Amino acid sequence: MAIRYPKNPRFDPLQMRTPDYASWREGCAHDPSLLEWEGKYYAFSTDTFGAPAGYQIRSSDDLLHWQYIGAAFDLEGAAPHVRKGEAKNGKYCDLQEAFDWCVTSPREVGYGVCTRPDGSMAFWAPHCVRGTDGKFWLYYCLTGYFGGSKSCIGLAKSDRPDGGFVSEGILVKSPAGWRTPNAIDPQVFFAEGRMFLIYGSFGLGLYLLELDPNTGKRKFPHAYEEFDRGRISFGDYYGVHLASGSMEGGVIHCHDVPVLENGTWVKKKYYYLMCSYGSLSSAYNIRCGRSERPEGPYLDVNGNPLVCSTDIGTGNKLLGSLRFEDAADFYCPGHNDMFVTEGGAKLISYHCRTNYFIEKGLSRSNNFHYLYLGLYDFNAEGWLVMSANRYAGEEVQDVTEEELLGISAGRFEAIFLKQGVETVGSVRVRLEKDGTIGGAKKGTWRLFGGHYIEIEANEDVFSGIVMPAWLQNQNAAGLTITALGRRSGMALHMNSTNKI
Repeated sequence: MAIRYPKNPRFDPLQMRTPDYASWREGCAHDPSLLEWEGKYYAFSTDTFGAPAGYQIRSSDDLLHWQYIGAAFDLEGAAPHVRKGEAKNGKYCDLQEAFDWCVTSPREVGYGVCTRPDGSMAFWAPHCVRGTDGKFWLYYCLTGYFGGSKSCIGLAKSDRPDGGFVSEGILVKSPAGWRTPNAIDPQVFFAEGRMFLIYGSFGLGLYLLELDPNTGKRKFPHAYEEFDRGRISFGDYYGVHLASGSMEGGVIHCHDVPVLENGTWVKKKYYYLMCSYGSLSSAYNIRCGRSERPEGPYLDVNGNPLVCSTDIGTGNKLLGSLRFEDAADFYCPGHNDMFVTEGGAKLISYHCRTNYFIEKGLSRSNNFHYLYLGLYDFNAEGWLVMSANRYAGEEVQDVTEEELLGISAGRFEAIFLKQGVETVGSVRVRLEKDGTIGGAKKGTWRLFGGHYIEIEANEDVFSGIVMPAWLQNQNAAGLTITALGRRSGMALHMNSTNKI
């Protein structure tokens, strides 16, 4: 059966921020998370300067093109009432408790204040799911100021996914001073009849808190005041510690995956934890570990727990700053969601910057965050791997050696990710019929099991998969290889190319 390649998705061109926020499309979508409902897809993202506060919501019919449709919280004209303490009892989205906890005077920090005494608020990193009560459950977070831990995570609900959310209370708070986890970046997941919240950012790292799947709130309804007065333990209030260091944007998803053991394919269940390491403006990259339990431990391909020290650390590095030939760069990709469509497509949504406008002399800033999606799957050892190309409707399928070599006479652009944070460019390699690799890198390769591939090169053995992709720099469909180094834990990304 011939490969089913994606058709030209005709992606919207990248654009800088304009005063007309409704025209941003997938631009300025920081920390995106996805929801599917009644044939439509919804993307929720962090408040961005220039758009109404209360979380941007975009919708799409095809996961390729997005339109702004409104804000999750209706906060127009609410600030004076919030300042007066009136955002409660169903009024002004019931956000008074969150505001009162996070409010910060600009005189205290001088820069990056997000929750101001005038009643204005800027929300970060939302996650929305369909709740067991039929409503839409939006997990939100508010912080006092950028770079601080004075934050909280709450739950809001609505009868529809496109707005009208009202808070039902705070789940977890963190005080200033980094003495506790930072209560931001909520993501929830269901597992074997249980429900969990993963959260945290920098400082003490990522934590896991069990929720009640019937209400979406804490399973054990402890209040911060109980912890503050010493009546309950640190773990009782903040949950289970998952990972340490300069990381954020944690997300967990459970999969049953085929694993090749001693020549036999067996099914195994793993929980995959993905998160972003390093400075969001210069070093962001996506890492992953897995566990057999939702509570961990989460380990990388070398058996190390996930730890980030400053900008680098352990954990399988799946995506970082990179660039294929004649293409806009992917710069500081991160803060992703793991999302499986009702049709079975496994997707990672994330935001990505680019230096394109700086290089063209059109801007001094790369502070525009674009909503990208990438297809993911698993290698023969059950480790998660993801495409470094924007999703265009492709699907994982079997590929023959003739198809792999025939599409570009075996020529590929290859990007070997590194532990460092610099942008990695591509090199030319060639897959030969005899199983050797020529060009800029020497080695061997073998295709097996329909779409699995093993590549020995660059002093490592990479285990991955082959799948179709839309190659944006070539304006053509082709094949991509995404693999993970067994020694390094670094990803290898290869795109077929007809360039001579």
